[in-house]
Amino acid sequence: MDFFEHQDVARRKTGRLVVLMVLAVVCIIALVYGLVLVFEAYALTNRPVVQDEHGLYSPNVPKLHYLKLLGYTTVAVLLVIIGGALYKTHQLSAGGSAVARSLGGRPVPPDTTDLDERKLLNVVEEMSIASGCPVPPVYVLDEEDAINAFAAGWSVDDAVLGFTRGSIEQLSRDELQGVVAHEYSHILNGDMRLNLRLTGLIFGILVISLIGYLCIRSIGRSRGSYRGGRGKDRAKAIVVLLLLGVGLIVVGYVGVFFGRLIQAAVSRQREYLADAAAVQFTRNPDGIANALRRIGGLPVGSKINDAHASEHSHLFFGSAVSNWLGGFFATHPPLTQRIARIDPRWEGEYIVPRRARKDYDSGAMSFVDDAPAPSPEFGYDAEAAARSAVEQIGQPTVAHLQHAHDLIESLPSVLRNAAHTTTGAQALVLALLLDRKSATVRQAQLDGLDADTLGPVAAFAHRLADEALDLDAGLRLPLLDLAIPALGRLDPPTLEDWQAQIDKLIAADGRLDLFEWALRQILWRHLQTPTPGSPGSPARKTPKLKLAACRGEVTLLLSVLARIGARSNAEAGQAFAAAAEHVEVARLEMLPRDRMSMGHLTDAVDRLAELNPDGQRRLIAACAAAVQADSEITPREHELFRAVAETLGVPVPPVLRGQRLV
Repeated sequence: MDFFEHQDVARRKTGRLVVLMVLAVVCIIALVYGLVLVFEAYALTNRPVVQDEHGLYSPNVPKLHYLKLLGYTTVAVLLVIIGGALYKTHQLSAGGSAVARSLGGRPVPPDTTDLDERKLLNVVEEMSIASGCPVPPVYVLDEEDAINAFAAGWSVDDAVLGFTRGSIEQLSRDELQGVVAHEYSHILNGDMRLNLRLTGLIFGILVISLIGYLCIRSIGRSRGSYRGGRGKDRAKAIVVLLLLGVGLIVVGYVGVFFGRLIQAAVSRQREYLADAAAVQFTRNPDGIANALRRIGGLPVGSKINDAHASEHSHLFFGSAVSNWLGGFFATHPPLTQRIARIDPRWEGEYIVPRRARKDYDSGAMSFVDDAPAPSPEFGYDAEAAARSAVEQIGQPTVAHLQHAHDLIESLPSVLRNAAHTTTGAQALVLALLLDRKSATVRQAQLDGLDADTLGPVAAFAHRLADEALDLDAGLRLPLLDLAIPALGRLDPPTLEDWQAQIDKLIAADGRLDLFEWALRQILWRHLQTPTPGSPGSPARKTPKLKLAACRGEVTLLLSVLARIGARSNAEAGQAFAAAAEHVEVARLEMLPRDRMSMGHLTDAVDRLAELNPDGQRRLIAACAAAVQADSEITPREHELFRAVAETLGVPVPPVLRGQRLV
């Protein structure tokens, strides 16, 4: 199953989840209605009775009374559940960071000097570049001694990774690498959005119990008001509130029972798949298997103490809460079964707790003996190169991981270190935008940096200028990836001022070239403030556009890609024709240069971001065909291809030496 099929399956799972939750809500409505009928019968004991046409006596109940009562009950229950779910979803609208903070997580600064945290960030950076994802913010749960981790977010754009203090202290680098690869599988396979939807729905059901608690607490707060006259009525009111509160609590937890059942059913199989993906990614089964063995040997295991652990238990690497209801309701498969699937020769022994080996050097990367050995050039592997880059979207290999490691090591240390601080990351991006062709334009750009607005960033950009100009063009976007976590820590006013300086630098030569466009697309996508329509927002509609509905946008994008690497109109035409074969949209004709602009390209790519998975698959393949039509992929072509893929939310792994895109 490829990346696009995984995304489609994740969306179908969301639909099934809705069906299951509807059934749970129907059961809740029935229970609440039964509770209402009990109180109705209790109230009718004091109602007047009348003689019916048969000479019998019955309470004076209007016709259709019970049907109306059912309608009122249904509306009330739906309002409570939907309202609670929307409230929780709004709380989580900031993405994975909201989940991490609710669990007591602390963001790890990109320039941390803590050796355990530095080891973790090195692994995450390598995994991100290898998989074609932006480097996510990383959180540490300092108060948790267990070994556990999670990935949370609505999309790759707002995803975060969280790790307990126990995991980064107890696990070796290889073991930590296996856990990180497991979490990246959840990111790449579209599991995170489903997980957050599930969290919101379960909270909506739980609100019913919270109302019950409020009813009981109101008795204690209002006890004084029950003294005085009409003692029987006051006592009766206390009984009613008490019974109503207890009834709602029971009903609410029956609903949560169904929610946990759904939660478990959705989660267990995905954990097996993520374990298998981690082994495939790292080609080192001992890494993740030993991490699981360490959980078994640790007294606290993977249990999380935070009060919010239960509602987020399905997000974690290991079982985060005790499951007294039995394996049927467990969100994770038994530890023994997970280990046995990875290592069939396992004899049941766990690893006793110890401090992790201090292999913190970013160069310390080990692979099993039968892993393919990379050549001195980045990550070459004949087997991996035989598969196209498009086929490997969402399925990076060990060769990509080695490539990412070698690439990071090849970066000039002054630039790599700058990417890990907020001041340095801002200065680095400004330095990358300096004109490489004209010294006059470059000097004008440097002179135009506003020291009053930028402060030390301006001086830092001057110091990084020469290193940035000497940087190989193929390293610019990976370096930008490393800088995104530090840039994500900027407060909105600082971010706005800095972005204004970026636009000023880009406008200095009176044109917007492809690298500048690619850089802006990537930065703006990952640093924009979440809004209801933004790419990672939960309120954003599920992409459903078909490729045929975007004929104009497809034509423009493929025309740009076909022309940027072509030496003649004939070559451009051949590249466009090769790309058009993949999209299967009728009557596509390459546009002349005077009908293409960067502004139009931005609008086109933003609309194409709404394509359904099948449309995304065909469009990415078409873009790849246009870029490699001349059998040569230039840095300009790769940067544009990468920017287009990121705007579509498609994580494209690095292109290995000797590898074709499609």
